[in-house]
Amino acid sequence: MKGARLLLPIVVLQAFLFGASAAKLDKTITVPPGAVVRFTAFSPKGDFIAGACQDGQVRLWTFPAAELRQAFNLQDQPVSSLAFSQDGTLLAVGGTRGAVKIFTIPAGKLKTELKTGQTVLALSLSPDKTLLAVAPQERPAQLWDLDVRRVITDLPAKFSGSLAVAFSPDGKWLASADADTTIRIYEATTGALRATTDDLLLETFAIAFSSDSKYVYAGGADKTVSEINLTNGKVLRAFPKQSYVVGDLHDSPDGKSLVAVYFDENSFKNPAPVLLWDTAAGSVRSTFSESGVTPNGGGYAKDGRALVTSSSGPSLQVWSFR
Repeated sequence: MKGARLLLPIVVLQAFLFGASAAKLDKTITVPPGAVVRFTAFSPKGDFIAGACQDGQVRLWTFPAAELRQAFNLQDQPVSSLAFSQDGTLLAVGGTRGAVKIFTIPAGKLKTELKTGQTVLALSLSPDKTLLAVAPQERPAQLWDLDVRRVITDLPAKFSGSLAVAFSPDGKWLASADADTTIRIYEATTGALRATTDDLLLETFAIAFSSDSKYVYAGGADKTVSEINLTNGKVLRAFPKQSYVVGDLHDSPDGKSLVAVYFDENSFKNPAPVLLWDTAAGSVRSTFSESGVTPNGGGYAKDGRALVTSSSGPSLQVWSFR
């Protein structure tokens, strides 16, 4: 329930003092030599993990069984982005030379291939799987019609492009986090601009819609997660500022919590925490932070547990906490 918007300092302090929960190492997945997992994506139902590996392969594992189901690649370029469809039946894969391939899950068969011309920083599939939002590096975000495989429109931000894109769960809206520090919200089917958020002074690296499609969460270089009104682009509130940059956001299916994956601005390799925010109270419910562990992905399991991945040498670790 999205109740009172008041952030109470005492509640926040108690969350930090008592909210940390011991993370459980759920699975350790062995990967081939040289196939270190660079980053991951969880399917929305939490039943698959896709990992972009250093050897150029995208590997797909079941969860929680951790069985390897498929391995596929972009052939001539490293993978730069991953995104599942809302129902988990498609996986969009973007590359450093502009290729985008969409694979069926779990079969791993190539369904569609597109060429954008630039490194693909972010991808998002519409809930009905007919549209794809693409954020090419230093270019305006693109809205593609997958049936005819062409760009419907280039989204307006022309200054250094977009850093993140996301469709709302109801399929009506598309949000982009642009390098000019503005969040833009569009009508998903037409690309018509609906609202803008100009209150953020630094770049946003991660955006996620609330599960009820009423709010947009944004986080980035300002080390803060902001909740934005979808209708007018106004920032309703900001969760307490942290010591690390926000790199990834995932709203829970029930809308009661938000996984925020942070990173150290000095080096992506340095350990950083993952916070589970209570979205009604605006306070930290629990914290994942393990010595020497650098998270490289996050999401939710079928039973509602927050999930975090990390990689070390020839293995991928999957942690869970509440």
